[in-house]
Amino acid sequence: MKRKGIALIITIAFVAAITALIGISSGLLDNAFKRISNKLFLIQSNVVFADFIGVLKEASRDVNDSLGLDIFLSVPLYFENEANSIIVDISFESQASKVNINHLIKETGSKKEKESFEPIAMQTAYEEYLNQILAVYNLSDKILLLSMIADTIDSDLKERLSGSELALSDPFFTQGQIYSLHHFEQITAAYKKQTLDFNVDLVPWDKLIGFQADQIDFNHINPEVLQHLVPALDPESTSLYTTDKVDIYESMEDLPFEAETKKLLQGMNVVFYSPYVHGKMNINNDARTMQIAFTYDLSEQKVSNIEVSD
Repeated sequence: MKRKGIALIITIAFVAAITALIGISSGLLDNAFKRISNKLFLIQSNVVFADFIGVLKEASRDVNDSLGLDIFLSVPLYFENEANSIIVDISFESQASKVNINHLIKETGSKKEKESFEPIAMQTAYEEYLNQILAVYNLSDKILLLSMIADTIDSDLKERLSGSELALSDPFFTQGQIYSLHHFEQITAAYKKQTLDFNVDLVPWDKLIGFQADQIDFNHINPEVLQHLVPALDPESTSLYTTDKVDIYESMEDLPFEAETKKLLQGMNVVFYSPYVHGKMNINNDARTMQIAFTYDLSEQKVSNIEVSD
């Protein structure tokens, strides 16, 4: 498999940047805590996060391909400030490792769609992916759950099945998009209430579906996702493409799959580099813990979707 000669230079530059980041982290934290030594832990955490993002932008500016992303995701970041009893650890994962469930419906907002008495059709590739999952976990009413998901994603109130349009029974239920795993779990909870089918809880939804990325990065795809996308793959082969991979794939032509499988992957928006990563910063002191989750765009060096929890 061909590799660009510049990849090595980029790799060295990125490792050097991360090394510098770790080297200055102690000073970064010291400065932050000196400025806010008499402030609340929340303010401390916000300052640490803001300072880290500033350094991250400098350290990650040369990450623009699969090799650089591989290294970026593998470098552990851990800072400790003994004087303030503060421990900070940061981890990253590809935002494009799962299937964006919102792609099940492609809503155009056209006049024809709005005037039609029929609900918007599901996209075949995404419907088949979800059907495969529901069959493996032996759900009793696959059609109902799929209908609930689809009726949540579209913005109309046209029921696919009786009881599938949750917004009709709950005026506070948000639809038009599924925003998070918590939002999705409202759907599965309604499904369980109607069917008493608790097999839905056995599905590892957190590994199989996402809500933000428009593409799937094959080089960082979750093994569970690949297994359901290409069910003919045996577990050993699946591992060789995911958790135990030894190479990076740069195009669909590099994959030793049948033409039909490649066509399916293309239909699921599979690419070989996605710049979107999901970060988690855990900040701890003797009394409190805070987690700041966020999306980081390596190409634009922008932070979005910040969520704070404790």
